[in-house]
This record gives sequence, structure tokens and C-alpha cells, in this order.
Amino acid sequence: MLYFRGSRVLRRVILPLTLLAFMSACHKWVPLEPPVAQAITEEEPGTVRVTLADNSRVVLKEPRVSGDSLIGLDDTVGVPLEEVQQVEAQRANTLATIGLVVGSVLLVYAGFAVYCSATDECDFGGD
Repeated sequence: MLYFRGSRVLRRVILPLTLLAFMSACHKWVPLEPPVAQAITEEEPGTVRVTLADNSRVVLKEPRVSGDSLIGLDDTVGVPLEEVQQVEAQRANTLATIGLVVGSVLLVYAGFAVYCSATDECDFGGD
């Protein structure tokens, strides 16, 4: 384990920031194939982004089809199916997530290298 003399930089700053970056993960919006009602029923996406005929967008959590409308979890927003131009589901972007993890690890090690070479205050567990 890497320690800095006189401080707990690793435990107090670097690890929480790295964990926060990993937890956020990377997502992308993937278009669902029409018809919308069938796609929502079959795929049961957790979150969808609906583009309407006027190019405005609405995000619905746990969407379902009720009559001729697309409704989200809270039932306060209903979108008539005839006004829906496109529906996209939120999916994990594996390649971007791997890039985030690898980039974060490299950034942390680069920071350690710069700090250790500049201050000579690093102890790598050797006796």
C-alpha cells in the first residue's frame, strides 16, 4: 500500500474520487425499433428518452404503454404515441467504461509518480 508521510491523501482524496468515477459508469442512448408499444413491452427498459414530433425530449423512468400514451413511473408525464418520433433506451457503454477505469488508474499512478519524484515523501512498504 502506498502511504504519504504525514497525510492520508490516498484514503481521504484519491480513493473516494476514483470510486465516484467508477460508480458513475458510462451510458449511451440506443434507439428502440418501432413500433414503440411493442418495443417497450418486450424490452422493459428502465429509462427511455422520447423525442417528440416538435424535437423536444422527455425522459421517462420505467415506461409503460397505457391506452394510446407512453407513461413514466410517476404518472405525471404522458406522451401520446402518435407524437413520438423516436424512443431510445439507456444502455451501459462497455468500451467507454473500460476506458474510464483504465484512464483513472493511469491518472492516479501518474499523480503518484509526480508527487513522489517532487517530494521524496513516499513509502512503498519497504523496511
